[in-house]
Amino acid sequence: MTKILLILFGSMLILHSISLNAAERDLRPYRLINADRLYVDRIEDEYLTRLVGNVHFFYGDTEFFSDQAELYEVSKIARMFGNVKVIDDSLTIYSDIVDYYRLKEELILTGNVLILEEHEDGTERTFQSDKGEYLRNERQIYAYDNILFYDQRESIYGYCHYLDYNIESGYGLITNNPEIKVEGDESLTITAEKIEFYKDFNRLAATFNVNTIYDDYLVTSDFLLFFIDDEYAVFLGEPRFTSDIAEAVAEEFYLYFEDRKIKSATLENNCLTFFATKEGAEKKSSVKCNLMELQFSEGKITEMQAFYNVISNYVSESSDRDQIINYAESEELVVTFNDENEIESVKFLGKVSGRYKFSDKVIDRTE
Repeated sequence: MTKILLILFGSMLILHSISLNAAERDLRPYRLINADRLYVDRIEDEYLTRLVGNVHFFYGDTEFFSDQAELYEVSKIARMFGNVKVIDDSLTIYSDIVDYYRLKEELILTGNVLILEEHEDGTERTFQSDKGEYLRNERQIYAYDNILFYDQRESIYGYCHYLDYNIESGYGLITNNPEIKVEGDESLTITAEKIEFYKDFNRLAATFNVNTIYDDYLVTSDFLLFFIDDEYAVFLGEPRFTSDIAEAVAEEFYLYFEDRKIKSATLENNCLTFFATKEGAEKKSSVKCNLMELQFSEGKITEMQAFYNVISNYVSESSDRDQIINYAESEELVVTFNDENEIESVKFLGKVSGRYKFSDKVIDRTE
């Protein structure tokens, strides 16, 4: 009975203090649901209510749980300690300590922070960090240090040390060694100095020192724009494509996927590719052109097509004494590879000139 009277007294005192003036009436009302023990103290001009054990209360529609809480009625601050849980609309926040500033509608989160955002389709997006902030009015999340995030709907994981995310717009920014991994048959990993993500993670933009890794392929560039739902990526700023059998540079590079499997790639303007005639060999042969397309199957390059002002140098893999260096110019070149990443055929089209001689294993066709 004493416990019930203390709780009722504390609640009445808090509700009374909230209604002292017109400005305070604009704040969301406080409602205590449970506390094992309640203490009310007056410290100079401040009323302090301390709640201990199985604490559960509301401010407006926002629900708070914790092991302990301190409520400062004049300064409008609530401090919660131990197993803190905050439920605000579609957002659930967990932390060791939460400081809630009611005048600014700001929550400061400290220690083992977990922010869970529930989507309308039932999937979740989570953010874990050492520290964080949540601004209720702006629906803005900030996270700091050792941040891990995951989007269930898009199967995207990430890591960084600073995150800035707005729930309403869906725009987010991650910096300080950020890394994003897009899950598929082969995971695609992106690292950069700065990565921005947009509504529902369906678009990513990475800037400066961008490294994109897919299976055995690496693309480096200064800028990347990745449209996840449309399954293609654009690389700008001295993009370079590297694999076991090829290395290519161009002014622009496009990578296309199908069901999150690499399907094809396009290189545009000042394309230069060095390639090996078989897996494990040196990349001594080269093709220069204005446009190049690469076709993939099961993660391997099956065909290379070069267009416009094509200059080709083919270096055979025979002994150095018998090594043959071939040179040709044409408007189009098609090179096919077998399952062992060996050149299977070479085809020239349009204004063909030069000298080409192949081993018996390579089919030479010119038109």
